[in-house]
Amino acid sequence: MDTLIEFLLNNYIWFLVISLILIFALIGYLVDANSNKDKDKTKVKPIAPIKEDKKITVHPSVEVYTNDEFDDPLINDKNA
Repeated sequence: MDTLIEFLLNNYIWFLVISLILIFALIGYLVDANSNKDKDKTKVKPIAPIKEDKKITVHPSVEVYTNDEFDDPLINDKNA
């Protein structure tokens, strides 16, 4: 029994380091196991597609710039 106690006293640092590593590994495992359960509960529902039947309204200040002449100004300048 004295040899076992003497061995533990001489190598207590190693036992302390190994026990700390095991404790941190256990804590990490428990956190990871709990976070996987939370992800299943908070799944995002898909968004319904936009219906094409609705007319898209544009603000009047932007409506001026949505014609074909504004989109291709360089082509009209070359033909003039």
